[in-house]
Amino acid sequence: MATGSADQGGFTLVEVVVALAIVAIGMLAVFKTIGDTAHNVTDLRDRTFASWIADNLITEIRISGEMPSVDETSGEVEFAGRRWQWITQVSQTQVQGLRRIDVTVRRDEDPEGASLAALAGFVGATATASPAAAVDWHDYGGAGGPGEDDGDGDGDGDDGNDGDDEIFDDGDSE
Repeated sequence: MATGSADQGGFTLVEVVVALAIVAIGMLAVFKTIGDTAHNVTDLRDRTFASWIADNLITEIRISGEMPSVDETSGEVEFAGRRWQWITQVSQTQVQGLRRIDVTVRRDEDPEGASLAALAGFVGATATASPAAAVDWHDYGGAGGPGEDDGDGDGDGDDGNDGDDEIFDDGDSE
């Protein structure tokens, strides 16, 4: 009886090489997909930051209290650890007292004319004609300044506060 026969199961060298080639092609596809996903995440992050910068610029123009002049301005800003270039184009619309603001934003290293975000907004004369609101961010809802009536009947303007500058009454009576 022969102990080794030609019918023994096993893989030939050609079958092993073909199997490795198939696995290698599959792994390349997986690595390319991972690389593309990482690039897309980075690109989406930068586009989001550029949109925020453009929105901030339009908001700054709106709250400035002045009607912007019809012209083009540009500048740069540091945001999220990176330098960004922006261009603002203000144009007159067909409606009197209404101006259009177009903002484009690009990374500092991007070529001229490229943009990651382009945003348009409008500002009207009625928004800029109203006086800026003087908001006292440190007034915690109590009465106005000294001498104003605080509604507690004593006319001292301190609304019964004992002077310890606590915003909320913690229940201890000193």
